[in-house]
Amino acid sequence: MFVDIHCHLDAVKNASEKIALAEKENVSLIVSNSVDIKSMEKNISLSKRFPIVKVALGIHPSEALSMNEKEIEKAFSFMEKNLKKAIAVGETGLDFKHAVTEKRRELQRELFKRHISLALEFNKPVIVHSRNARKECINILSEMNAEKVLLHWFLGSKKLLFEAIENDWLYSIGPSVFENPAVQKFALLSPLKNMALETDSPVLFNGKPAEPQWIPRIAKKIAKLKKTPLKKVETVTTNNAFRLLGLQQKG
Repeated sequence: MFVDIHCHLDAVKNASEKIALAEKENVSLIVSNSVDIKSMEKNISLSKRFPIVKVALGIHPSEALSMNEKEIEKAFSFMEKNLKKAIAVGETGLDFKHAVTEKRRELQRELFKRHISLALEFNKPVIVHSRNARKECINILSEMNAEKVLLHWFLGSKKLLFEAIENDWLYSIGPSVFENPAVQKFALLSPLKNMALETDSPVLFNGKPAEPQWIPRIAKKIAKLKKTPLKKVETVTTNNAFRLLGLQQKG
């Protein structure tokens, strides 16, 4: 049994077909993350139709840069009204690749903190995007005493990795582990006890959209790198995901 802890089914073509293919590959849980109010609405609809789909509600830090204040407040109002239907808050965080001015970065910081506050209020995990801002994301999470955290597609220094481990946070590894030497090195260094698996679908990988059914392949690659049984990678990463999300496994 596998878990795709971070993807965007709202943006996937033929989502019902991709969900069925994932189930055939023993993917038992898919967490579909939101980036704006439209994706929140679509993900909630998908979660109602497909039992294995759970939804995370949030505003992506890059999306926030193109939203006006009224749109942002409308999105937060929607989140507050619907978080009981969600498994997590996300995708949120910082993206300093796109926030190139201090004004834009400060907006992202403010919204990130609002997301964390909501996660704490509703006792939900927070799913964090941290491109070009990993250290600052970790600092903010620590300052706000966030306990349930997933650092999605995380590739940090050894020091940041150990900070995440000390806080008992999870980090997820995706399809880049197939070929990216830096990601492979990180996966080898990272203990399974804090690891989860993701696809970030439909992100393009070698020109092809990633799909939730790829999760067992990701697990197989990690098992090969670590020279450990595939079953161990499957069991530990799945247990980690269920623990973070506050879910009970069947059987």
